[in-house]
Amino acid sequence: MQELLTQFDSVWAFLGLILGFSFLIFVHELGHHLVAKWVGIKVTQFAIGFGPSMAAWRKGIGFKAGSTEPELNRRLKKYLEDNADPGEVEVDLEKVPPKKIDEATAAIGLGETEYRLNWVPLGGYVKMLGQEDLNPDASQCQDERSFTAKPIWARACVVSAGVVMNLIFGIVFFVAAFMIGVEFPPAIVGSVLPGSPASEAYAQGHEKDADYKGLRTGDRITHINDDGITDFADVAVETALASPGQVLRLVIEREGEPQPLTYPIIPREDEHTKLLAVGVGRPISLEVQEPPKGKSLAPVLDKAGVRPGMVVQSVAGTPVKYYDQFAQAVAAAQGLPVPVRFVDPANNQTIEVQLTALPGLFSEDEEEPANVIGLVPPIQLSGVVKKSPADKGGLIKGDILAQVGPTAWPTWNEVVDHVQQAQGGPIRITVMREGKTIQLEPIRPRYDGTIGILYGLALDKPLVARTLPDSPAATLRLNAGSSILSINGQPVASYGQIQRLLVAAAQTGLEKDKPATPDAPAAAVTIGYQPNIANAPPSEDVVQINTAVATQLADATWHQPLGMSPFKMLLIPLKATNPVKAAELGIKKAYQVTCQTYVTLKRLFQGTVKPSHLRGPLGIADDGTTFAKQGSSYLMFFLGLISINLVVINFLPIPIVDGGLMVFLVIEKLKGSPVSVRIQNFATVVGLAMIGSIFLLTLFYDAKRLLGL
Repeated sequence: MQELLTQFDSVWAFLGLILGFSFLIFVHELGHHLVAKWVGIKVTQFAIGFGPSMAAWRKGIGFKAGSTEPELNRRLKKYLEDNADPGEVEVDLEKVPPKKIDEATAAIGLGETEYRLNWVPLGGYVKMLGQEDLNPDASQCQDERSFTAKPIWARACVVSAGVVMNLIFGIVFFVAAFMIGVEFPPAIVGSVLPGSPASEAYAQGHEKDADYKGLRTGDRITHINDDGITDFADVAVETALASPGQVLRLVIEREGEPQPLTYPIIPREDEHTKLLAVGVGRPISLEVQEPPKGKSLAPVLDKAGVRPGMVVQSVAGTPVKYYDQFAQAVAAAQGLPVPVRFVDPANNQTIEVQLTALPGLFSEDEEEPANVIGLVPPIQLSGVVKKSPADKGGLIKGDILAQVGPTAWPTWNEVVDHVQQAQGGPIRITVMREGKTIQLEPIRPRYDGTIGILYGLALDKPLVARTLPDSPAATLRLNAGSSILSINGQPVASYGQIQRLLVAAAQTGLEKDKPATPDAPAAAVTIGYQPNIANAPPSEDVVQINTAVATQLADATWHQPLGMSPFKMLLIPLKATNPVKAAELGIKKAYQVTCQTYVTLKRLFQGTVKPSHLRGPLGIADDGTTFAKQGSSYLMFFLGLISINLVVINFLPIPIVDGGLMVFLVIEKLKGSPVSVRIQNFATVVGLAMIGSIFLLTLFYDAKRLLGL
């Protein structure tokens, strides 16, 4: 029953999105239509969609299935023949002057404009005399009511009217959304990236005071360079649009500080997004959210009885308020179990869960597998895509890859290479499952060279896939599939225990020998292990750890084991108290969306944004349906986003869209004559090719993403 209701909600949300999107197209074309009428241009068609007409309406004829043009032509021809001079031959409408056609149309009480709904619901158009996007030859029309007969200022008004209407209604949608209320991530610092500008800056007036170095989790950003900040999107936009080297003055409110603090920060380019950023992450709450359909909470939470809606209250007895505080508190235990208390706000019921942080293994570059002193853990599946080749072949979450193709205990890069090299042919995979080795039936990869698996590392077992050459572990007699048994005589059962004991040994060695060269010995560690050889006895060897490796171990990182997925994003309602405030928020959001769209396009050409990141009609429908299911305010907000994006896209200098037409008008103004029909025809073909290519490309990536391919 619940699934049926969910589907019902999705259908209504989708229909609401379609109606809203159709309305955006309608108001865009209405802008062109009204201004064209205002400057005296004859409009022959006002259409929503492309292709043949499904239904149409014309003054004097009414509604008709298909087009009203056959009926219009029949009546015009009859009228002209009835009023023709004696002896005139049969009337050919194509040879009748436009002015005479207009007079005849008015005389018999018919409208000159056909309003039509076409079969292909992808956009719309206004067909004006002397101007047709898909027929530049129409510009040769010399009628006084044609588009080309009007002065450049009038044509520019007509061309720009569509985006002006979308801009107006984009703001209107935002105003409607903010009058109802929409939730956004607040302008609260959720995390601070180590080494980022936000972590290195000092509060103004507290320079060189360690207590005021860097922003902190929980800091609320109220202003950037005197501009008020309402939500975290404001922070991202203000920093991304800063000039290189520009100093941003972030005013923050911090718990325990009686007065706001000001941090002068110079943004730097983020290595992943390639956008200017200060290095702060948006806040995540500590409320457990409903898992995605078909999935459950983390096993440790399920087993303890933690339910969606419960909130992390404390870690080891210390209260926590934000996700980053929780994550740091769990990591601080360095792989030892730490009690985490969850509370149900509805009934104040509490549940205590023991969480153990996972080790953050080391890797110098992407080609080097994660390791600790050269010990490389095997690949473990963190997920298997439903109905994928891996799923059909019997792979399950938690399987450890013991062999893929010819390689035993492969790295992830080797897995990817073998699957792609199979070129759709069968590939043999052997896994370790619950301590047993299982050889699966051959699996055939998909056309794109994947089999549908997500990977992680087997950190909860002391298995060794390999040792890195020239590493401390390389001196051990370990073969692939061996197990570590002990560190300095203490038994180990996971990589967390291995790293914790190695860190302790390294720190002891560094404290004894300061200073030392990187190659100087820092600690000797006794490692017990079981080779992966039949009937081989356990062994024990001493490994020398030099100062460089010991220093690396001393800086070892830890991560809380749940990840971010079980927790809700921290959101607060953004609701205006009156229409004026709603309008202010709407205009501000319109500006932000416009800037973000232009920055995205810029990054697309730079290569830092990939085509796979874009959304076409299919992706927009999917995202929009998700938005609309959250309520009417979210649908309004999404339509506002789309409307503003239409403004940007339509006014790009691309042939056949409004921006391209405006470029032709500018050229005509500068050179004193219109752009030649030959060039217009060429530009039309190029524009159609560009738009068609983008449509097919985004359709491909949208379909691939939605189908999980």
